[in-house]
Amino acid sequence: MKLVESRSYQPGHHETVPLIGNYNLQSTEEYLTFLYRTLASSQRLESHTEGIKLLLESGIKRFGAEIALVLRPVSSQKAQVLAYAGGGDSFYINQHIEITDSFCERVLNEKETCVYANVLAEDVKPSPAAYNGVQVGAYLGTFVNAQNSDPAILCFISSASLVEEKVVKDVFLLELLAEGVAFMVDLQKAHAQRKLTDQAMFALGSVKSLDEYLEQARIPEVFGVPARVVEVLERRVGQAALSIGHIAEELNLSKRTLQRRLQQQDVNFAELRDQVRFHYAIDYLIKQHMSIDGISAALDFSDRTSFTNAFKRWTGLSPSTFRKLFRDYV
Repeated sequence: MKLVESRSYQPGHHETVPLIGNYNLQSTEEYLTFLYRTLASSQRLESHTEGIKLLLESGIKRFGAEIALVLRPVSSQKAQVLAYAGGGDSFYINQHIEITDSFCERVLNEKETCVYANVLAEDVKPSPAAYNGVQVGAYLGTFVNAQNSDPAILCFISSASLVEEKVVKDVFLLELLAEGVAFMVDLQKAHAQRKLTDQAMFALGSVKSLDEYLEQARIPEVFGVPARVVEVLERRVGQAALSIGHIAEELNLSKRTLQRRLQQQDVNFAELRDQVRFHYAIDYLIKQHMSIDGISAALDFSDRTSFTNAFKRWTGLSPSTFRKLFRDYV
């Protein structure tokens, strides 16, 4: 065993979530690349629970283990399973398992990395009741020190002994993997808290559901000249200016004539354009993940501030707040 020195890890951004099969996880360089890209892609994972499991599965393959567990101590004797990989039906999420007289207890109490390549050769052996009675031939465990969540333990178990030289060599990867799990656990907790906040806001009526906003932003059903205006506006969104002068020119009408014909049908050009802009703004924010500056330009606003003010007028929310509220609903 050895004392763990904490390390900081700042993931960047990557567009895709890597698949384990794309990497040779026995290559240290490729394993480090895999860890980095997984964390950098964390916002694009379907769920942070799946992200944690992806990390655990990579550790199983790297260390030659059969079971991976993330455990949160709930008492001096038991721990709750936060995540697991491998092990068949031996474990399930939120299950409470015995950790008394186990290697996990030592990791927790001493906050150390605990590695045994051959448990049978050691004087200290886990209690038969520990780990649901799963046979432990080799054990790798370390402390998970999340910033905004309860402390936890990350461990890998093999029923057979492992090559000691390789296990010792991989200690730093185990510790780095624990930092990645801590990062994911914090994201998972933040996501859950955001969901609760969103639900409270919906319940209070201060925020509508996404379906209500989509209905509010629906392209209006109009006929005649207003329908032609909408058609031209949609064609020009993201491509060209959306001023009334440009629209009139494309329709081979003067600006005054276009205004008059719209007024005859009790339609205001600015309101019609706003509706089209609102419709595309939601699509760009939620589905296409465009930047606020990019959306402002695509919808022909003079600057980011003008777009933000318009979006607040339409929804009562800033574009960035709207995206944070609904990015997980599509």
